[in-house]
Amino acid sequence: MICDVKYLLLVILIVSTSANIEAQLRCKSCHAMVKGIQGAESLADKGIVFFLEGIAEAYCLYKKLEDFDVCKGAIKEMTPVIFDGIRTRFLDQDYLCPLLSQCPKVYVPLKEEDYIERILSDKPANTKWPAIEGSETVDIIHVSDIHTDIFYAEGTNAECSKPICCRADSGAPVAGKKVSQYWGTSAVCDLPERTVDQMIQFMKDEVINPNRKTYLFWTGDSVSHDIWEQGQDYNIQNSRRLTEKFTKAGLNIEFIPQVGNHEAYPVNEYDYTAKTDGGFRQQFTSMWRHWLGDEQADFFQKNGFYKKEFDNFKVIAFDSQICNPDNWFLLKDPTDPTNFLDWAEQELKKSEKSGQAVYFTAHIYTSSCLVPWARRFNALVERYASIVRGQIYGHAHGEFFNLYKGSDRKAMNVAYISSSMTTYTYLTPSFRKFEVDAKTMIPKNYFQYRLDLDKYNKIGANATLKWDIAFNFLEEYGVKSMYPEELQALTESLFDKPELVKKFDLNSNSGQRLDGTSAQDMYLLMMNNISAKERPSRRNGQNTFHQDGELENKIDLIQIYILIRQLFISKVYNFIEYLKIQ
Repeated sequence: MICDVKYLLLVILIVSTSANIEAQLRCKSCHAMVKGIQGAESLADKGIVFFLEGIAEAYCLYKKLEDFDVCKGAIKEMTPVIFDGIRTRFLDQDYLCPLLSQCPKVYVPLKEEDYIERILSDKPANTKWPAIEGSETVDIIHVSDIHTDIFYAEGTNAECSKPICCRADSGAPVAGKKVSQYWGTSAVCDLPERTVDQMIQFMKDEVINPNRKTYLFWTGDSVSHDIWEQGQDYNIQNSRRLTEKFTKAGLNIEFIPQVGNHEAYPVNEYDYTAKTDGGFRQQFTSMWRHWLGDEQADFFQKNGFYKKEFDNFKVIAFDSQICNPDNWFLLKDPTDPTNFLDWAEQELKKSEKSGQAVYFTAHIYTSSCLVPWARRFNALVERYASIVRGQIYGHAHGEFFNLYKGSDRKAMNVAYISSSMTTYTYLTPSFRKFEVDAKTMIPKNYFQYRLDLDKYNKIGANATLKWDIAFNFLEEYGVKSMYPEELQALTESLFDKPELVKKFDLNSNSGQRLDGTSAQDMYLLMMNNISAKERPSRRNGQNTFHQDGELENKIDLIQIYILIRQLFISKVYNFIEYLKIQ
């Protein structure tokens, strides 16, 4: 009997071992197959890229999206990035072989809900901001999307066939179309540097109070919109020139700078998995070191984000390329490639413990970010809503705010999005100044500054530019404070107040025009419709209102990129399905 049991165990062991060996062989064979595919793909890369570029160019011209040189330049910049991202993500043996049931899983999908549940597990019962009791204030100036154009030329066509005009190659003025003016043109044009020179001087003379602490948040996008003919040094040079202008002006204020999506080359693209970025961050670190200090400058160069701590508050400035849906490199690692969220969580814990207020700032506002990343970020904001007193972003070229709602669907935080300094597209050079309670760092009001271009262009080169206060927030919208709950009531009143909708519509276009935005769309614009507990409902495939200021009558080049992406994804998934049936 004992002998029979031994034989039975031996048989089981042999069968089990054979099964394990067979599984290992299947897995090794799959790995070998995928490596072979990768090798073949590598050899065919140039041919595939060339083929797809040709298709995309033909589509661009057939649909008359842009002129040929724009189509060709933009597609040539973007195709290798998209191709590399998709190949790295989907033609990885550790991803593909488990998908084909040939190997055990290597990658374990991260569950957003688990992260959110953990973050909110110790959320305080009360996360409301404290009452403002004192009268002492500090100022925060926000400047974004300056987009200077070193090739701006007065007297040229301001409504040409290219994505950017007001240049020598835009052609001579055309009857019935706008002509570029000396100080800037509200058209399809970026801003001449001389206008920024005057803005800085105006700030020094009339905006900055030397007896009050002032902080300037500069949230990126300084290069012009000629995205089809750029390079890394070209994209960075405007930031360097503007840094020098701000520094030489001797403003005696604190600067909190961060890069935008246009500083990257190609536009929107930054590879967080690469061993080097060609000196991109190093150049910004060098130009901003005197503002950040050695410790945070070195930290920024390594990570792309940093903190600045002052008397009673901390600013966390992050590179929003980590969540930019148009950053195709995120196909390689779409979760949180720099571990910013983990780092930010630790910083928030420290601030909560010490009673320190926190501000977040970046270029792209988080409701325009990749949804999984945004949901995790929103969970952090909800958990630490009591100390997160402000969020300051740019990118939209429009003036509005985003309300963050908690699990109870009540507003618990606010992000402020400011208009652009550039006139692109059909806008007014604008910036903003917040009046902030010095003790709690809660915003009390803000003042929106706009430049009357028509007035100063009539005066000409000898004009001394002065920005007018277009409105202050409390009076413009008839509210008593900028607390989240009051702003929620304001947004909900849009459905009963058509004149209020028009006011927000006009201001979202820096006072230049009405788009006829409905109350519902305006409500969606101002609600951060990506909550920690709920996925957003998208409207017409979008969860944002503006995308970098493009008008509907200016075709977005992203259509071209989407076409290429669809071609690649179709190619990869067709191949996977083919393997499954073999």
